[in-house]
Amino acid sequence: MTRWPLLNLTAGPVETSERTLRDLARPVLHFRDPAFVAIFERTHGLLRQVYRTDHDVVIMQGEAVLGLEAAAASLIAPGDRVLNLVSGVFGKWYEGYVHAYGGEVVEVAVPYDEAIDPEDVRAALRRNPDVKFLSVVHCETPSGTRNPVREIGAVAREHGVLTIVDTVSGLAGEDVIPEAWGIDVAVAGPQKFLAAPPGLSLMAISPAAWAAMERRERPLRGSYLSLLDWKESWLDRRTFPYTPSVSDIYALESALSQLLEEGVERSIARHAAIARACRAGIRAMGLRLWPAREAVAANCATAVRLPDGITDAQLIAHLRERYGVAISGGEGDLAGKLFRLGHMGRAAQPTSLAAGLALLGRALEDLGQPVDLGTGVAAAMAEMAGWDHAAASYPTARAAELAGVKAGAG
Repeated sequence: MTRWPLLNLTAGPVETSERTLRDLARPVLHFRDPAFVAIFERTHGLLRQVYRTDHDVVIMQGEAVLGLEAAAASLIAPGDRVLNLVSGVFGKWYEGYVHAYGGEVVEVAVPYDEAIDPEDVRAALRRNPDVKFLSVVHCETPSGTRNPVREIGAVAREHGVLTIVDTVSGLAGEDVIPEAWGIDVAVAGPQKFLAAPPGLSLMAISPAAWAAMERRERPLRGSYLSLLDWKESWLDRRTFPYTPSVSDIYALESALSQLLEEGVERSIARHAAIARACRAGIRAMGLRLWPAREAVAANCATAVRLPDGITDAQLIAHLRERYGVAISGGEGDLAGKLFRLGHMGRAAQPTSLAAGLALLGRALEDLGQPVDLGTGVAAAMAEMAGWDHAAASYPTARAAELAGVKAGAG
């Protein structure tokens, strides 16, 4: 029988808390039972708080890719032009949805170790004044990079373009504020920074996006992908368009409650501190980060270029089988080029970081890649000066002090 991992440092789904697991195991109720409706109502309100939004929120009953496709299916009509921003695997992947619903793609692309420049977005919209929608990935988990969604949203708003933002690996671990940032449809998943099981799409939708859906010649209704069905049933009448995933809602309600007890800003600060420390440790071990610049590195996962002579399959299998540590490899075009250490949810703590870096070094030594086994952990722990678990206080000042030294390092 295959042993379970002792430490989950993958890029998601991430480990859930014991409290979430207990709440997940509550008795399954009929979805129209008043007790379940009250739980769904509470979960809906908690999600708005985590999104820090006055926009409507929708919880679709399917993994986050459902929400991403639902945004395309509900908004994009044949002939609509969509500016698709590509800085990684998932950004490129979204053009498939645009084409599937008859849209025409205008692409702005950068290498997968970089981020989109908002000025390139402005130039593209000036060249293509008939673009109606813009799609962008907030954080590309496969490459550990982050796009400047706030600045991109401001440019889109200047041109009257509606935005679809994949913040699956952003919500609760990166700043994202829909109204202030010009985000019309935001899509997140519970299995990343929220540390809940996968299976739901967590969406924030602006009034302008609802209006665009309703203006279509044939608005999408009577479909599992229909956002308007959710608006007309849950938002307008507090009924459900179909049977919701009862137990997944239990887990989400629990995870959102725990997140808000910590505080959204504190959660973001904790994840940012661990991500910076992880990158410091990787550099100290003599390894090369995948992101081209510190400024584009995301909080969700640290992507590392594979050393010569070691494959991702070798490293992943060795860490998993010998030491019980699960990490992630590359995806799509990045397969075989990098490995990733995830630090979301419960993994965003010094204990997990120290263990992960130490065992990564041990595994690399085992595979013939010489590293100083103590250097990576020491560099990461130097970044932890000021960490206070009891007070939920994280060393943002220390990181800012060191930022000038590290800017541009790759």
